[in-house]
Amino acid sequence: MVFQWFHSTAYMMDDEVGSLVEKLKPQFVTKWLKTVCEVRFDVMVMCLLPKPVEFARVGGYWDKSCSTVTQLKEGLNRILCLIPYNVISQPLWECFMPEWLEAIRTEVPDNQLKEFREVLRYERLLLTVVSQ
Repeated sequence: MVFQWFHSTAYMMDDEVGSLVEKLKPQFVTKWLKTVCEVRFDVMVMCLLPKPVEFARVGGYWDKSCSTVTQLKEGLNRILCLIPYNVISQPLWECFMPEWLEAIRTEVPDNQLKEFREVLRYERLLLTVVSQ
């Protein structure tokens, strides 16, 4: 649910409340997520998979009936919102991203692949900027 919160708050207005929420992310939430990743790396991976374990299927697109393609697209966008906060380390990325690529390869019709190329291109750009 924390990942969903990052995704939901990424689109908040740039006002006093939005500014306060953005301050909370690096001060508290990001640190907590990094600690979780250090202590329970396996849980972080399970929560970031395209088809996460049942306990991780909360909030956002899991609370509504939508297609697998929509779930994949929304899931990638959720990951995209975590990248600027350095929550996604290289080892974490290497564990879950092959699963994402396989899910896209096997579950997304050819006529919808363009949407995923754009998201993945943006994620790759963000990862390059963050890792420098």
